[in-house]
Amino acid sequence: MVQCPNCGGLLKFDIASQKMKCDSCSSLFNPYAFDAQGAEETKEYDVTIFKCPQCGGEITSTDETAAGFCSYCGSSNVLESRISKEKRPELIIPFKKTKQDCTAAFEHFIKKAIFAPKAYREAGRADSFRGIYMPYWLYDMSQRGDINIPTSTSHRSGDYIITDHYLMRGKLDSYYNGVSYDASSTFADDISSDIAPYSVKDITQFSPSFLSGFYADLADVDSGVYKETAIDLAQESTYNYLRKSSPMAGQGFDSPKETVKSGIRTNINVTRSAMFPVWFMSYRNRDRVAYATVNGQTGKVSADVPMSVPKYLMCALAIAIILFGIFQLFFTITPKVLVLLVGVIALISVLSYGSEMKKIVSLENYEDDLGMLERERKIEEKKRARAEAQKGASFEDAQGVTGNSYVITKNDMKRAKKDTARKKKAEKKSGGMITGIMVAVFVFVIGGTIFSGGLAEILDTGNLGIGFGIAMLVLLVIALISTIKAGQSISRMRTRMGLPASICSTVSLALITIIVFSNSINDTLYYIIAIIAMVGVILNILGIIRGYNYLAMRPLPQFDIYQGGDDRA
Repeated sequence: MVQCPNCGGLLKFDIASQKMKCDSCSSLFNPYAFDAQGAEETKEYDVTIFKCPQCGGEITSTDETAAGFCSYCGSSNVLESRISKEKRPELIIPFKKTKQDCTAAFEHFIKKAIFAPKAYREAGRADSFRGIYMPYWLYDMSQRGDINIPTSTSHRSGDYIITDHYLMRGKLDSYYNGVSYDASSTFADDISSDIAPYSVKDITQFSPSFLSGFYADLADVDSGVYKETAIDLAQESTYNYLRKSSPMAGQGFDSPKETVKSGIRTNINVTRSAMFPVWFMSYRNRDRVAYATVNGQTGKVSADVPMSVPKYLMCALAIAIILFGIFQLFFTITPKVLVLLVGVIALISVLSYGSEMKKIVSLENYEDDLGMLERERKIEEKKRARAEAQKGASFEDAQGVTGNSYVITKNDMKRAKKDTARKKKAEKKSGGMITGIMVAVFVFVIGGTIFSGGLAEILDTGNLGIGFGIAMLVLLVIALISTIKAGQSISRMRTRMGLPASICSTVSLALITIIVFSNSINDTLYYIIAIIAMVGVILNILGIIRGYNYLAMRPLPQFDIYQGGDDRA
């Protein structure tokens, strides 16, 4: 806590004046006036670390007013705390946007999200946003050396195409300074990239005084994690320049893109630690949370926006009524065309559901979040180290004295076998059940077609109904494949979601196929099957919304790390 020299009140960083302001007497001070420490002491600074008992999230503060609510899950409680010394960042970008600016930016953003739940809109009030300094790694890179790129141009001469080949040579001398990546595994990489970029024009030397009145997160991702990503970004940028803006622009590169990029030698000269400002709001629903973040320097907004099912269904119903009226006025739709249209809609919903499941699996497995992958890797290393110890391997204490080895118990063996068996059983059950259902549907279609006389109709090439039947059969096969893949995606998820919702639409497609192949003259039957198919589409759409909301809301940040009790109990 920083005290006012005049009255002893609490000093906080004031965004408007960019100075330290006293809550009591409104005196203003230079932030660096309270950081006059010796050279050795400036390597660290004191913070209070608050740990949320609800989600395990950790935040830090330099004053005593931060307790009360968690920035990551939004729970209101008195947080557990401890005092810690942390390594000082080198640089910081102070907050430039006030909380009112942040709220105005969010309200402008959320106006476009017409299906956002009312509770989520209300959660974006000014008192819901918290200012947090997030840790970043900054990379300064240079590219120097000769480049030799084979190029060619072609032109037509009479009946011939003449190609001229060249070897473009040059000297490269380029710099990329301040390329930034977030250093917190809790701060998702996609959120970090969405609110980027930060302008280094406002960057300044770090002082703990800037943190007064705000939260902060600590760096738990090593600087080496993003080095290859930063180098690839620099190579990509240079390649695009050579292709579009350099004297080589307009020349056709003969070598593949990756070959040219690999020839651009890129060196990381300096890696620096920094803190960047973020306004942070969390909207919690059970064990998942949606975040809204605003760049504290530029005001750029990124938000996880869940969807309200009632709002979506009401809008869909209104659109359906309007389209039905238009079709009735200007078109005449026969029963067969109706079921074909419904079948196409059903297939679209099946493919959309499969795509949504892929995104969810990617999100849950952190495939695009290098920081989280690094944290998971460290957790796995700890688990393997513990497993080695449990096998009876000896280990040494801090003084190098060999202690007694831990002998693995029967309970440990039972637990390991149960966990392995549970995973295999879940995968087999999901994959086997989906495949079985799909095979049964396909056999049902073929059997129903033959039983209804559809096989004879297939051989009757003069019957125009066969074209519809074949079209429906193609749609069914595509839906079967997509549903099986969706089931496989679900089996890879950490959270159980049951069978894929696209089964409903796939079954309805199977029924439509049978009716079309039967070439029934009963129009009522076509309308009934169209209604059944639309019910399946609605159920599938609800499954898509459920998947979308699952995708839009993330798991509580650190709950998987902080677990109490004895794991061997």
